[in-house]
Amino acid sequence: CMGVIGDNGAGKSSLLKLIAGTLQPTTGELIRTGRVTAILELGAGFHPEFSGRENLYFGGSLIGISHADMTRLERDILEFSELGEAIDRPVKTYSSGMSVRLAFALVTAVEPDLLIIDEALAVGDQNFQKKCVQRIDSFRRNGCAILFCSHSLYHVRHLCDQALWLDGGQVKAFGETESVLSSYEVHVRSRDTTTITSA
Repeated sequence: CMGVIGDNGAGKSSLLKLIAGTLQPTTGELIRTGRVTAILELGAGFHPEFSGRENLYFGGSLIGISHADMTRLERDILEFSELGEAIDRPVKTYSSGMSVRLAFALVTAVEPDLLIIDEALAVGDQNFQKKCVQRIDSFRRNGCAILFCSHSLYHVRHLCDQALWLDGGQVKAFGETESVLSSYEVHVRSRDTTTITSA
């Protein structure tokens, strides 16, 4: 599990979109093998007029889950998402927390070879965050590679074996999680001190 950290605009989401295949490189080549699933933006890939249940089948088809497989997986996904009767309401009526519950339950219904998560754990209550962390931990123990982008250094510390610090699209540091996070925290404190002084 690799954490991706950095200030806003550092290039974190662009990197994840390139790896997920939703953004194409202007130069060079990027090769993906195996099943790659991603939560890049809340509700991305969901049709706002469709119900949550309809979006499971719609979104599932986009990540390679057949209708027959989704029928088999539906009960577990609904149970994990804890959306109850809201599953039959249009997704446009969902809060951001409800959208991420559905998205996370969907993309983790079948264990991928690579799971990409961009800030998904920043939304929702602590109990659901705990369930997500437990599922990520389970995937990691089973050999799934995880790319985890977050401003929550707590979650990066807890989940990640290595960390990548991006700054302006460039690698500022890469290596063992605690070492990279320590360097980044010094940077943040220094930046915040400069901001306070100039104000």
